[in-house]
Amino acid sequence: MTTHLTTTAKPSPAALALTAQPPPAKTSDLQKVGRLLEAFGALPLGEGDPVAGANVLAVMAISLANLQRPGTGLVDKDGAKLPVGTSLLVSGSLSAGLVGERVLSGLATRQNNLAAHLREWCRKAEIEMAKPLNTRRFDPAAMLEQGGSSVLFELHKEAGMSNFVDPHLGKALIAPPKGQGKRDLHDRPLVYVTAGKPAELTKTLERSHLGRPFVHVAVHGPAACPRFDECCTAVMDGSLAAGPLSETVHGCVIATDPFDSLAEVVRAADGRSASWITRMLWLTDSAAGPEPGDITPDKAKVGLDDIQGRYEAAMDAAWEARLDYSKHAPGDVSCEWPRIQAEWITFLRGMEAEIPGITGMARPLLATLIVGLSRLANIRVTAKDFELAAEDIMALARWLVRRMANARAAMLHTEHEARLQRMCTKIIHKLAGSPPLTVRDFTRSIKYLNADDCREGLLLLQARGAVTCLGNTWCVAAAAGGQLQPLTLNV
Repeated sequence: MTTHLTTTAKPSPAALALTAQPPPAKTSDLQKVGRLLEAFGALPLGEGDPVAGANVLAVMAISLANLQRPGTGLVDKDGAKLPVGTSLLVSGSLSAGLVGERVLSGLATRQNNLAAHLREWCRKAEIEMAKPLNTRRFDPAAMLEQGGSSVLFELHKEAGMSNFVDPHLGKALIAPPKGQGKRDLHDRPLVYVTAGKPAELTKTLERSHLGRPFVHVAVHGPAACPRFDECCTAVMDGSLAAGPLSETVHGCVIATDPFDSLAEVVRAADGRSASWITRMLWLTDSAAGPEPGDITPDKAKVGLDDIQGRYEAAMDAAWEARLDYSKHAPGDVSCEWPRIQAEWITFLRGMEAEIPGITGMARPLLATLIVGLSRLANIRVTAKDFELAAEDIMALARWLVRRMANARAAMLHTEHEARLQRMCTKIIHKLAGSPPLTVRDFTRSIKYLNADDCREGLLLLQARGAVTCLGNTWCVAAAAGGQLQPLTLNV
């Protein structure tokens, strides 16, 4: 049983099937991931590094979905919609560098080109307005107002007419006004938003297109993370109020961390002050695994050609659909999503112990990847035997989340080791020249040392022959009495 991926914006140039049921043959998640990455040419994207290539491909797909018109999602046969949109953090010099070059630079160029057109409009409008009225080729103000209307004007006018009342005017006030798209293109043209400082970002977001920006934050060191916490959290929550009328801004954020500051932020005691990074999918260069399955190109298998070119073409189409104010319908993808989304939620709930909050944070990830990868595949004609399988996209989503969990665990474990090292040194110094001490004695006199860490540290010291246990008390071992410094533990 298959469900064909189609879009409402334009017919699919290739018959791509979204497999609704798994095939009879048993295939591991890593094999499915390898199969998908091979089909999308991930290895060249990562310049030979499979993890970096997978990260670049994921960012491409997520960016394409995030740039669609607000309201885009998966739609099943009954019309039920699953919206898309995922925030992410790319950490590590290789992945961050490749993402900046292959994905973000193109976004910035398109946004700059739009700004150049607006500057040209303003320049010509100023020239025309400086001319005598009867010699103007066009009236810039009238051109922007053409096709628009004011429901408030009509409502106020009818309020004074006792013999006529339009019952639909009140309802019209909560619908987009006519001509809004044209005016927004001039007044709020920022689809892709970036800024170096939180204050700059907050001010820039007032001009975000349709109130749905794609925000890029470059993290230059761990100290930068807490400063963006309030603004980025509000953008992702949809609680940011911008402008004099407090219009809501709700968008997705991509953070790039080329200096691998994420590890230090996660391990920092004040990590809660940068809680916004816990609301994002982490794509890292970490070697914590799991590694993808074999993605060596196989000429016998059908794949897609020129993924970078496909991405550029798909991004052009996304911007065109976003900025063409004459079109209002989002570019949805037809997909029988309820079953696979229920399976995805079940998986995320099982990961909560390793990544607290992952169910809510990554809930839209599967739909986002389906829409983005469909755009990549459908933008050009594909081989007739090419198939985009839901099970492979699901496997990729699970693999990305598992890599995030492993990277997080490795960061926290490294900090735990360092903490034990520091505490063991303090324990040894406390015991020097002291009578035997209990665990309670240590925790009361050593700041930030809890009972569990104290016991773990004492057992490590005992294994190294540094301390001896006497009942419920501990003392320096006789053989270690003259060798208290330096102390190095392999924990």
